[in-house]
Parts: sequence; C-alpha cells; structure tokens
Amino acid sequence: MPETIAAQRSMEGMINQDGAKLIIATSFGYFDPHVLKIAAKYPDVTFAHCGGIWKPGMPENVGTFYGYIFSAQYLSGILAGHMSKSKKLGVVAAKPTPNLIRSINAFALAARSVDPSITVQVIFTGEWTNPVREAESATSLIDQGADVIACHVDSPKVVVETAEKRGVMSCGYHSSQADLAPKGYLTGAEWNWIVPYTDFLDRARAKQPLEHYLRGGLAANFVKTGPIGAAVTPAARAALEQARGKLISGETVIFSGPLKDNKGNIVVPAGTVHKENDRALDPINYLVDGVTGQA
Repeated sequence: MPETIAAQRSMEGMINQDGAKLIIATSFGYFDPHVLKIAAKYPDVTFAHCGGIWKPGMPENVGTFYGYIFSAQYLSGILAGHMSKSKKLGVVAAKPTPNLIRSINAFALAARSVDPSITVQVIFTGEWTNPVREAESATSLIDQGADVIACHVDSPKVVVETAEKRGVMSCGYHSSQADLAPKGYLTGAEWNWIVPYTDFLDRARAKQPLEHYLRGGLAANFVKTGPIGAAVTPAARAALEQARGKLISGETVIFSGPLKDNKGNIVVPAGTVHKENDRALDPINYLVDGVTGQA
C-alpha cells in the first residue's frame, strides 16, 4: 500500500521538517488507521480529518469534519424533478459509502416529492475518480432515458460535459460546473470548505478545545447550491428557494418516516424523523424506494 505509506510520510514530514501544528487531512480513506496512528505518535499536533467519525477512545488531538452535502443534493433533486420530462433521472456515484448513499437518497426523495412517478437510477463506478467509467456511466444512463444526470464523484467535469454533449440536463458537484454546460446545467451541490478550515484554525490559534465531530449544513454555510442554470424555469427556481427555506428552518426533514428502501422494507418508521445532524444516519446503507441500484 505505497500510497498510504506516502500519506503517513507526508504528514510526518510536515511535522518534523515544517513544524506544522495543525494538519487538515482531506482524503476519506486515510482516517483509520493512518491519521489515527500519526496522531497518537504526535499528541501535540492537531489533526482534522474530512469525513472521519471520531469516537471515544481515539486520540484526543483528532477532529473530524464534514458537511451535510445531502441537503444541497436534495435541492438539486427539487430542480431535477421539476425540469425532467422523461421522469427518469440518473446519478453517477463513486462508492456506496454512507455519505454518498445519503446524498443519492436525498436527491431521489426531493425529485419524487415533486412527482412520485419519477425514478432514479444510480451507477457506482467503484472509484473516486475514473473519467472513462464516469463517461460510460453517464452515457448508459442517458441511453436508458434519463434526461437529468446528477453526480457524486471527484471528477464531475466529465459527467456534466457528457450530459451537455448528449443534450440532456445535469446537476454538478463539488464546485460550479455551470460554464461547462451553458444549455443543460441546472445547479450543483457545492462545498464551502473554508468554513470548517477556519473553525479548526481559529480554535488552534486561540488554544480552545478541539471539536471532535464538526458538522454543518445549509444554515451554517458548510454546503450550498451552485449557480442556477439558464434552462431552469421560474417555477422550478421558486420551488428550490421554498425548499431551501424549509430545510433551513427545520420544517422539512429529509429522512422522515414512513420511508421504505428499494426492496420494500420500512427503514424509517412512521413518526420517526432523522434530522440532518442525527447520528443514526452515519451508518446508512440502503437506497430509498424509487432508486434503481445496489448499495
């Protein structure tokens, strides 16, 4: 595993050679054991890892952070639901991790709140970045009738460009891809990483206690929606803004029962709600009703 050894050496190099006192690790796969191992070795250095889940017993100098990106994906789903004519949506995703599964489900729940007849097909590429497979997946979804393609991969450029070339609409991810698809881009689920980075930096400078589990959504500006594309109708735009307001106020809770998975099982009973900060969503491993795919 040369890449993991390189990651550990890089962190140790920043500490021993550069005198780093705060290291922000952004690669999802290296939290356990790699970040935890180095953190235990250097207790006077603060580590902040993106996507990891800190638990009691782990090094006290480790913090984890992540945004509720599924809330922004929900808003993309609202636009997709309003704009789709075929009532078939597609999602190109990397791996079936809980973070991605939450986003796919939120996108689908939003679209189906607009029209329950809408279906969402997801294809997992198996890799965070694989431009060839991403292009193939987007093409396959379009060939099967999807007229809006969303994505949750580290290289959304390929998916958005493929959709634009094929004349269908798209929803981006990470940062704005609006310039890549002037005709079909609807919006995207975007990160605002400066918010958690600044939080950890300010705490370190002020010698304040470390936040082990730092999370935030739309209200905290951890996540946001991208530019609204020219193709979006006024009615769809108004629906997005209404949905945004209800999410921020708490009037809308995305994972509210009764909720079934795509195998017909009740996964959230009637009367149960899982707010965006509910830790019950951390291990989510099901795709909701209306989604074609295997988690």
